[in-house]
Amino acid sequence: MYCTNCGAEISSKSRYCSQCGTATGTHDASSEGRRPARVLRRSRADRKVAGVCAGLAHYLGVDVTLTRIAMLVLALWPPGVGIVLYFVCWIVMPNDPLSIAPPALPFEAQNTPMPS
Repeated sequence: MYCTNCGAEISSKSRYCSQCGTATGTHDASSEGRRPARVLRRSRADRKVAGVCAGLAHYLGVDVTLTRIAMLVLALWPPGVGIVLYFVCWIVMPNDPLSIAPPALPFEAQNTPMPS
C-alpha cells in the first residue's frame, strides 16, 4: 500500500504514514469494535413537546415512557424540580440533526431513458 500524500510504501496495517504522518483511512472506530460515542440530543422523531425525555431515554438506553414518568414525578415532588430541569434541558440540549431525503426526480425525468 502506498501513501496518498507522499507516495511512500507503508504497511496495510498502518494507521498513519511513517514518512509524512497522513492518516491512511483504513482504520475507523467500527473496524476496531468500539461502540460509537453516545450523544445527548433532543429527539426529533419521538418528541411530544420538545424531545427532552426522548433524548434522555435514547442516551440512557431506557424506554421513553420511563423517562416521561420520572420527569412527571420530579415535576410533582419535590414541587417544580422536574419543570425547571425540563426547561434547562430544553435550552441546553441541541436538536438531532435533520435527515433530509434526496429530492425526487420530476415525472418526465423518471420516464426518459438514460443516455448511454
